[in-house]
Amino acid sequence: MFYKLLPIVKKEVINNKYFIITFSNLEMAKQCHPGQFFKLKDLHQELPILPRPFSVYKVKDDKISFLIKVVGLATRYFFEKALGEDVALLGPLGNGFQIVRNKKVMIVSGGIGYAPLIFLDIELKKEKNKVFFFHGGKSSEDIFSENVRNFTEDGSTGEKGLATDGVENFLNINQIDAVYACGPKIMLKKLSEICKKYNTEFQVSMETIMGCGLGSCCGCSIKMIENGKIVYKKVCKDGPVFDGCKVVWDD
Repeated sequence: MFYKLLPIVKKEVINNKYFIITFSNLEMAKQCHPGQFFKLKDLHQELPILPRPFSVYKVKDDKISFLIKVVGLATRYFFEKALGEDVALLGPLGNGFQIVRNKKVMIVSGGIGYAPLIFLDIELKKEKNKVFFFHGGKSSEDIFSENVRNFTEDGSTGEKGLATDGVENFLNINQIDAVYACGPKIMLKKLSEICKKYNTEFQVSMETIMGCGLGSCCGCSIKMIENGKIVYKKVCKDGPVFDGCKVVWDD
């Protein structure tokens, strides 16, 4: 697998924290599955040296889109790039979500954890699933759609509070077959506890710092429990999607 240099064919600025960039490549688009990611690199910039991982946000025909949050040097470079400028892409990488059929499922995202779950939402609905989508953020800047149940910590949009509180209240009176999630570690840990309590399948997309993105450097390893023993898994190669009830969250 090699990097491909592709021009930005569409760019949408949501606010000063988030933006979407889109590329066109039919071969790559056909291979994408919800939960997978790409490594992106701006070859015109010497730093940062390592490419950055971004989850697939949407796929339509030959178009692949990424929802990105501006948090550092690399994401700032991508934010400032114009239509037609080239970016090096490697992917799709990793293993995505397992898609169930004809089930009642819940999607839970926090902040930029929203990114890989829109593609998942689309594919779950294609398989005749009933989907309940909960999203949380610190403020209205972290909210992307009115078509989901939104929570903000400051109460500026949607319900005031944490998405996990809404999830637990919902599961207390509704039967759900599976929960899919991506977001901050503290949120995912809480969701793991909730899913164990209600004996609900929990698939989680992990966000972590990556080096190679191909499973060679072991820089993205996490701890999991398998058969009563602690094992190490590489987020880039074994994931980024895991059984959230088996992840060791306390480290």
